[in-house]
Amino acid sequence: MFFFYPADFTFVCPTELGDVADHYEELQKLGVDVYSVSTDTHFTHKAWHSSSDTIAKIKYAMIGDPTGALTRNFENMREDEGLADRGTFNR
Repeated sequence: MFFFYPADFTFVCPTELGDVADHYEELQKLGVDVYSVSTDTHFTHKAWHSSSDTIAKIKYAMIGDPTGALTRNFENMREDEGLADRGTFNR
């Protein structure tokens, strides 16, 4: 499951990522691999993971897509803002 969100250090995104983290073990038991994706860098993900209790509980991969290549591949880019749109894809 690829879970796209606009940006780290925002107000809504941590609650969504935290909800997925709360269900991560259930998803794994179903054979679902979880990847969160934003156009932030992996350095930004690390800083957010280190500074937020909600994000610190995340055990799934947080993919940095600063060029937007993966986000565009899923046709999920807000081109005018250079940010991923919210979206979940099972592939």
